[in-house]
Amino acid sequence: MPYVFRRRSLPKSRLVCMIGAALLATATVPAVAAAACPTTPTTQAFSRFGDTSAYTLASNGHFEAGTTGWSLTKAAVATGNESYKVRSSSDAKSLAIQPTGVAVSAPICVGVEHPNFRFFGRRTSGTWGVLNVKIRWTGSDGRTNETVVGSLSGDPYKSWLPTPKLPLATTLPLWQSGQSLSVRLVFDPEDFGGAWSIDDVYVDPYRR
Repeated sequence: MPYVFRRRSLPKSRLVCMIGAALLATATVPAVAAAACPTTPTTQAFSRFGDTSAYTLASNGHFEAGTTGWSLTKAAVATGNESYKVRSSSDAKSLAIQPTGVAVSAPICVGVEHPNFRFFGRRTSGTWGVLNVKIRWTGSDGRTNETVVGSLSGDPYKSWLPTPKLPLATTLPLWQSGQSLSVRLVFDPEDFGGAWSIDDVYVDPYRR
């Protein structure tokens, strides 16, 4: 009698689990590009504050070119630079954001070598107020993700101050050199607090 080969099928419960796991893995893969971020010129923008890391200016992060690249709601470029003028002594502008406004930067290429960013902030009205700082990026599923990476209390910022180092690459789904994500920085004052101004937004392009 000839031998008849019979294919063994997986139990239905196991097959469902395997398919579900595969779909979950696909859905959670972020939109990570294979190309590394381009090299950018750097400066020790915060050296007078004890931070000797090299930083690169975010696209129009000085606001001397108006609102180019930025998406603004109840925010506008205003006369008056951050008082330290770390980029240039001739700079004369900053970005004013109303309590119910929001400012979103131009896209920034971020890889694992971009651990932090910093900027200057000042509360310009109200007796209190918090400026929430977020990172926004899009996943492979098309959904927009936002992560709060810092909340600045208004009291110390009655005059211009540099922010602490705020996390960038370390909060994103990046795991190895050569990966990158396009992200935007979001500056969002609490609606019932004071107005804020920001200036000289810098990204640290080298992991220390």
